[in-house]
Amino acid sequence: MDKTSDKVIVFGSEYVGSGDETLGFAILMNLLETLAKREDRPKAMIFWNMAVKLLAEGSPAVPRLKALEEKGIKILAGKLCVQDLRLTDSIAVGNIATMDEILDFVLHNEVISL
Repeated sequence: MDKTSDKVIVFGSEYVGSGDETLGFAILMNLLETLAKREDRPKAMIFWNMAVKLLAEGSPAVPRLKALEEKGIKILAGKLCVQDLRLTDSIAVGNIATMDEILDFVLHNEVISL
């Protein structure tokens, strides 16, 4: 049984880790690219707060996220965050999700927060 199929990765910013944001962004891009090459993948990736910018038109993350979505990973953007940042018409990958939809993933799967 694939033990990664019950995992959900949550992103809260446009980079991972703490410290240098430029390095954190590069790490995030590398993570997405490497994840697309693997057979073991999470069930979903949730983006909220400033991380929803990664799903918007023009973001260098969009092609990588589209590749992951094509491999069956659900890509979700927090609706409140998308609306607050005025990105509703700019989301290029994934689906805008309500808090109920996000909670369905968070409460019924193992969550990894990056």
